[in-house]
Amino acid sequence: MKLKSILILFLIIIVQDYAFSQISYPSLSPKGIITQKVGNTNLKIEYERPSARNRKIFGELVPWNEVWRTGAGYCTKISFDKNVKIGKQSIDAGTYSLFTIPNKEEWIVILNLDTSLYGSYDYNPEKDVARFVVYPQHSNRYYETLTIDVDLIPNNAMIYVSWGNISIGFEFETSIDQEIENYINEELLTGNVKEYDEMSNAIDYLYFQGSDYKKIEWLAKESIKLNKSEFAYRLLMETYERQHYYKKAIEAGEKAIEVRKEKADEYLPRDIKQWEKHLDRIKTKANKKSR
Repeated sequence: MKLKSILILFLIIIVQDYAFSQISYPSLSPKGIITQKVGNTNLKIEYERPSARNRKIFGELVPWNEVWRTGAGYCTKISFDKNVKIGKQSIDAGTYSLFTIPNKEEWIVILNLDTSLYGSYDYNPEKDVARFVVYPQHSNRYYETLTIDVDLIPNNAMIYVSWGNISIGFEFETSIDQEIENYINEELLTGNVKEYDEMSNAIDYLYFQGSDYKKIEWLAKESIKLNKSEFAYRLLMETYERQHYYKKAIEAGEKAIEVRKEKADEYLPRDIKQWEKHLDRIKTKANKKSR
């Protein structure tokens, strides 16, 4: 009987244990992970997201003028696989803890080498790799839960930290623009590289950057020598248009249509219609200018 009682008790414990394992209670500060390609750089941010839950956040829950983990639980971590600039400061590729010191007037943002910290209790300023000042903004949106988000600005980004009605932001700058500029200047413009695809990519990049029109013109003309392309003529047309060289724009546009007609396919009628409309708009601008 004693053995039987023990077995029954053992089974009851197993059943109870199994029953309790059926429910998983949510974390009060669930983990958030952001992964984003920015220019030529892979960015990752990991943090634990506390909620306000009717508490006053800044000045009470998060004291003013004290180092804050910028989250809950373990310190917030930011990683990137290429050298970047954050807050205008050069930072080597790697993983860093992201701390802040909130204040009513200004915040200090800190990147630190120690990524193992729970909270900021053992934070050591000797391990800082960067510190810079940002200015808090009032947000019309109320963020119940701490939110970090990445807003892409062509090839770079702004990183925002928002909670309650307060938001801060700081710049995340990659090296890709400088790398491309160096490549164009040192390889394409010097004639070291004479490949149509390489020139087309450079033209496309410069055009959407909205600058270096002389480089676009030179590259477009060189690419046309390599491969008579409606793409190069069309971007040449739009580049001249932006500079108000309407006569040159019309000539390039008419050439683009001529070349496009030589490559008949199912999209030809649509493309020709769109390009002719664009050309008509340029001619209208040219007429107004000549009056």
